Amino acid sequence: MKIKKAVIPVAGLGTRFLPYTKVVPKEMLPVWDIPIIQFIIEEAINSGIESVLFVTSKEKYSIEDYFDRNFYLEYFLNKNKDKEKLSVLNRIPQNFRIYSVRQKEARGLGDAILHAEDFIAEEFFAVFLPDDLIFSQKPVMKQMIEVMENYNKPVLGVEKVPWKMVNSYGIIKPRKIKKRIFEILDMIEKPDIKDAFSNLGVVGRYILPGNIFSFIKKTKPGVKGEIQITDSLRILMKEQGILAYEFEGIRCDTGNKYDYLLAILTYASMHKELRKKIKRDIKKIFKINL
Repeated sequence: MKIKKAVIPVAGLGTRFLPYTKVVPKEMLPVWDIPIIQFIIEEAINSGIESVLFVTSKEKYSIEDYFDRNFYLEYFLNKNKDKEKLSVLNRIPQNFRIYSVRQKEARGLGDAILHAEDFIAEEFFAVFLPDDLIFSQKPVMKQMIEVMENYNKPVLGVEKVPWKMVNSYGIIKPRKIKKRIFEILDMIEKPDIKDAFSNLGVVGRYILPGNIFSFIKKTKPGVKGEIQITDSLRILMKEQGILAYEFEGIRCDTGNKYDYLLAILTYASMHKELRKKIKRDIKKIFKINL
């Protein structure tokens, strides 16, 4: 069973990055020279995804515009024979279909995914959360799809997180099946350390079945009126079973300013021509005493 569709929730306000995100979507923040959302789309396409649904809001139209062609700009660069900039422009993925639906009210990740019901029908589909960039030789979603194809079950991407950080993640209770693959026996959203089943935290990659929407509809909103996808997944887990896959790759959190800065440095350090410069100039920065 091939996975051809993906859902990407992008309706959040990005308040941690104000004032920038007052007019520019957080997903359009550049990591060195490429916006966050482009990395996500590249991972999706390289995993076999053909159609993407953005669960968006009225302030986020620039995300869809970014993946449209700009014929005037292409004409201008061709006229000036600027092959370097044309090459940069041509890296923007075009070989996928874009759809969008608006989430008019922020009611949690479960509600955002529920907006994709008409788009998905009954098939397995991928969910990408743009806050999590994952650099890897084989795209992480492709790794997960291979697991799904072998076991024909939903798959959540997980990684070992520091114990002091378990209260920032959905944490699973795992039973090891084989290397990197676990059956999920239970899960809990953002537990205290004493209540955590493990330090395997769910991060922003999911493969879900088409019937997940019926489980989301059974999920009662939490204290803030939000529908937590973890609660829906617990219902699915009990009825059908869910696997967790400890992916191979380097994850960078772009959901807050400091980790976003680390993501830029991580990506830049992967380029040999930048690595030496960063090492040299970072020492200069630490010598600054204002």
